[in-house]
Order: sequence, then C-alpha cells, then structure tokens
Amino acid sequence: MIVVDTNVLIDMRELDTEWHEWSFRAVADARLSGQVVAISITVGELSFRGGSLAELEALCGEFGVGILPLSSAGAYCAGQAQRVYRAAGGRREKLLADFLIGGEAQTLGASILTRDPWHYRRYFTDLTLITPETDHG
Repeated sequence: MIVVDTNVLIDMRELDTEWHEWSFRAVADARLSGQVVAISITVGELSFRGGSLAELEALCGEFGVGILPLSSAGAYCAGQAQRVYRAAGGRREKLLADFLIGGEAQTLGASILTRDPWHYRRYFTDLTLITPETDHG
C-alpha cells in the first residue's frame, strides 16, 4: 500500500508547473504496484484550497486514490511523533498534519509518496518514502 501525501494531490489538482508531471507519473506508477490511498486528513488539507466534500472525493477517485479514515493507532503514532518533535525544540503545539499522515502510514505498514519528506524522514524513520530523490522511474 502507498499513501499519497497532500502535496502530490495538490500538484495534480492544480497542475503545478514544476511538479505536476512527476506527481501524475508517480501516482500512476504507484497504482501499478498496488493500492494507493490518501488519509482522510488529506481531504481537510485539500478543502482549504476549495471544493466540496463530494468534489474532493471524486477528484481522488479520478486519480485512482482511495481515502482511508485515520485510525486511533495512527493518531497515537502521530502524537508520539509530535512529542519527539516538541522535545527536540519544535515550536508548533498543535498536531501536525504530516504526523497524522505519517502515523497512519506507519500503522498500515505503507510507503508514502511525497515531494516534501522532511517530517516523515525525521520522525518516521521506518517508513519507505517515494520522493523525487528516490524515484528512479
């Protein structure tokens, strides 16, 4: 299973001039290797940029990306990452969306497809990341 990060879906939705080609190809390649999903947190992040719930769900469907809810185990993992982040001097007191997505991916034993791997690389060291730097397709 591969979890698609919000930034990849934004690239695809908005046809980002720098990243949309990579994002479309990376999602297509991911679909060839198995189930591709977004965590429900991503719907919240996408909604900030507009669109109804039905439109955002349809958009994910058009891209071949399912949507999974955040589990309590994933939320717990996210909280643990937030605790480490704060202990290391992180300033944000509110739980970061990347931690929720990373926590759920870790709980699922999934990989993450992202072009912004910083939080995942630092706080979820066991996750396999698919990034522009690691993607050789």
